[in-house]
Amino acid sequence: MLKLGAISFAGKCPRHPRFDPEDEGAGAIRGGCPRCQALFEIFEAHAHLTALIRNAKNEARPQPRPVAVDHRQTALF
Repeated sequence: MLKLGAISFAGKCPRHPRFDPEDEGAGAIRGGCPRCQALFEIFEAHAHLTALIRNAKNEARPQPRPVAVDHRQTALF
């Protein structure tokens, strides 16, 4: 079993405090700012990890077995 704790991270770039990687994306990084780039990479890694966790949860659920249907017409006998 893998346990992941809740992590709270409120990161801001001191030069560009209004930069929001979720809303604006990588195209809004001004002048190749390394801190804004790091914030965007953290955001992407978090989104990727969240997607992997969701996929693992969905795969862990048992799939319903299809009901075997007898296609022979036994009512005619």
